[in-house]
Amino acid sequence: MTDREVVKQTAEVLRGIIRSIDKKLEYSLVDQTQEGRFSLRLSSRGREGIVSILTDDLRMAGQNAVRKNAVRQKIKSTRDHLLSNYVVDVMGRRVARMLKKAGGAKDEYKPSFFRPSQGRRR
Repeated sequence: MTDREVVKQTAEVLRGIIRSIDKKLEYSLVDQTQEGRFSLRLSSRGREGIVSILTDDLRMAGQNAVRKNAVRQKIKSTRDHLLSNYVVDVMGRRVARMLKKAGGAKDEYKPSFFRPSQGRRR
């Protein structure tokens, strides 16, 4: 097989993998920065992410189901991360716990001796 046929075959395998994950997922090739790796820019519903895949894994994905599944899982995890609605915790768990305890629940309310609960007596 010539290089052109190999590139065409791997492009079809990649397209099949991405379409098996999500039919509306858009992808484009980012410049290769490292030898033996390439990066894909994934975009869906206005969100974007980049996934880096080994070139050898993609070449072998056509013949080997294990490698194909590994590439699929890598792309799928990036896509799932794009679509998650996780909100970043800016305050931190410790501060949130302290605020929750400071607010106190109504079950924990204890009347004080110094503050009558019925109001003033005459």
